[in-house]
Amino acid sequence: MTANSSETREGPEPPPLGLGGSAALFGAGALLLFLVTRVAVPAFVSASGAETVVMWFLAASTILFGPLLLTAALLLHRERRQGRLVSLGARLWLRSMNGGDWLWAIGGLAAVSVLTGGIGAALRMLQDGRTLHPSFMAFEPLGPGRYWILGAWLPFFVLNIVGEEFVWRGVALPRQEVAFGGWAWLVNGIMWLLFHAAFPWQVLLTLVPITLLLPYVVQRRRSTWAGIVIHAGFGAMGFLVLAFGLA
Repeated sequence: MTANSSETREGPEPPPLGLGGSAALFGAGALLLFLVTRVAVPAFVSASGAETVVMWFLAASTILFGPLLLTAALLLHRERRQGRLVSLGARLWLRSMNGGDWLWAIGGLAAVSVLTGGIGAALRMLQDGRTLHPSFMAFEPLGPGRYWILGAWLPFFVLNIVGEEFVWRGVALPRQEVAFGGWAWLVNGIMWLLFHAAFPWQVLLTLVPITLLLPYVVQRRRSTWAGIVIHAGFGAMGFLVLAFGLA
């Protein structure tokens, strides 16, 4: 079983999202991420003189996550018009988490953290301590007069985590399950990793654990909330480590 055995599908089955549709959806996201990192962020920094990381928050929110969320909403609206969408919560795997879900989510977060830390340590040894984050996330540790960046990060953080999990897991993964069955998590994870193709290859290596383990846990438990917990924990730790100069 790749899903929580206590769960049964509620309502009609969503339309399948095969390899072509998956590539189109995740590929569109990858293209937007490329435009954000390579075009929009440098342009915003040049025009405003603001810190690069703050312009990343702004550009990604408006150019990446805005269109992705709109696309996801349109896909759900289409399902509703076709009579395939009865319960939004059930369709998006957003039922309340039970004890098993929390156990899998916390265990998944721990596994992702350990594996990512190990890959990062190995890469730093091989590259003489070179930092392993995208250039737009490079900024001086926060201090007096700059803690406001945490306030700018928080709404972006919520949009990033909830937005990605809503689109990639809530909308896409159940449809991929119809197409690929128990291997949907693997297709979802590979596509999610390729979504980050604009990042340096070293960063992509460190993302392998979360991009594979998180979709597995979500499909296993049929719980998008579990994915949100893992993604939020991992993302918050990563940013706060950078923000306070711990890496």
